[in-house]
Amino acid sequence: MALFLGGLGLTLVAFIAAASHLRLLLRRSRWLLLTMLVMFGWLTPGTPLPIIPGASQEGLLLAADNIARLLIALSTVALLLKALPPSALVAGMRSLLAPLALLKISRDRIAVRLALTLNEVETSRKGVSSEAQGMETTLTLPASVLSVADVVLGALAGILVLGAWLT
Repeated sequence: MALFLGGLGLTLVAFIAAASHLRLLLRRSRWLLLTMLVMFGWLTPGTPLPIIPGASQEGLLLAADNIARLLIALSTVALLLKALPPSALVAGMRSLLAPLALLKISRDRIAVRLALTLNEVETSRKGVSSEAQGMETTLTLPASVLSVADVVLGALAGILVLGAWLT
């Protein structure tokens, strides 16, 4: 029940704060949402519901659970896209990928791909492809430095995730 209430609250906040981003994400994800409903709701064995032919009670609960998780993810992405410019998204992703250096994976390559993807999305929204522009651009990787607020918020998020996992 907490997942549904939290997801509903976050989705409402995203509809208020980042309505255009969330509508676009929901429109692009509509077939995934419908597929999840049908696959879980009608193809999961369980107690049949007389009101909805072919659906099971357990399947519809499972579908609602997974759709709520996807809505939470989409709402979070919509809020991030609204709050941060693309350069800050790339800098944040680059900082979060720092532990991959222990596995000899280049975080800069991943950040460059993300920056190029975001750049291509922005140019396609304007109706001009980067190939049609015919000009080369210089890509710089922004660096971000952790502040005290970042550490405190990260610790708080970790405590919340740990608390949710333990309950």
